[in-house]
Amino acid sequence: MTAALILLAYAALLAVLAPRLMDRAAWPVAAPRLAITTWFALAASFVLALVLAGAAIMRPTEMLAAGAVEDCVTILRELHGPIAGPVLVVLAAALTWAVPLWTLAVGAMVARTTAADRSHLRRALASAPLDRALNAVVVESARPAAYCIPGRGGLVAVTSGALALLDRPELDAVLAHERAHLAGRHHLLVALAQTGKRAFGPLPLFARLPERIGHLVELAADDAAVRSASRATLARSLLSVATALAPAEALAASGGDTVARVERLLDTPAAPGPAGVGTILGGNAAAVAAPVLVLAVPILTAVGFACC
Repeated sequence: MTAALILLAYAALLAVLAPRLMDRAAWPVAAPRLAITTWFALAASFVLALVLAGAAIMRPTEMLAAGAVEDCVTILRELHGPIAGPVLVVLAAALTWAVPLWTLAVGAMVARTTAADRSHLRRALASAPLDRALNAVVVESARPAAYCIPGRGGLVAVTSGALALLDRPELDAVLAHERAHLAGRHHLLVALAQTGKRAFGPLPLFARLPERIGHLVELAADDAAVRSASRATLARSLLSVATALAPAEALAASGGDTVARVERLLDTPAAPGPAGVGTILGGNAAAVAAPVLVLAVPILTAVGFACC
């Protein structure tokens, strides 16, 4: 039971404190892809801690020491009494099986809903002409906008208003941004964040996860776009499309906090060096490994005593 309590306490602290620490850190703005990895490492660590807490309840060290693992319910009743034993069995089953199954079910619902919405948007754009020079479909609208629709090779759309307003370097920068979304499969990252929120929404770690990941993928796409365009050009193009309302199913150039993105492009933040990157990646690995270690140490200790 000690390992289970430690794992549950770890999950609770992670759910409350991790988002506060991430929001206060300065490096995520400078290294958005690394920040995305960190957010998902923390989310994975939380889920893993819950699942392993259930395993720790069902297979306490006393069972291993006694050599009896065939009847967990009976042993838990003997260890914790006729009332607490069955309650612990239900709790363990919920953590070990219900949490991962619930997460998978929510993920399937998000995937199905998102695919249906994007399919509907693709059908709506089926009659839009394709500009082969831009490799993008042109949507008739006075409002300047550019967005991409993932799936089946990806589709980039730009409005006639954007074509009239943006010069060619600015247009190329916007299109490079959208293609970076498709190449980076950013829609999958956003879908994972939405799954986390729907599955564990009340918890601070997941409540604003789609918003955080959505902003970070915009920063990552900006970083990819400036490899073929200047930062000033991309900043001007973002300001031109900042007021555009793209379809909710798409990833738009005007997504995220546009003002913060423009400021970041004009005043590039210092990215963490090799030592900083190594420290962050090491922290991510430690966060994922911590629940496993908490469960493994007492089990290995019990096995060692049993062998002796």
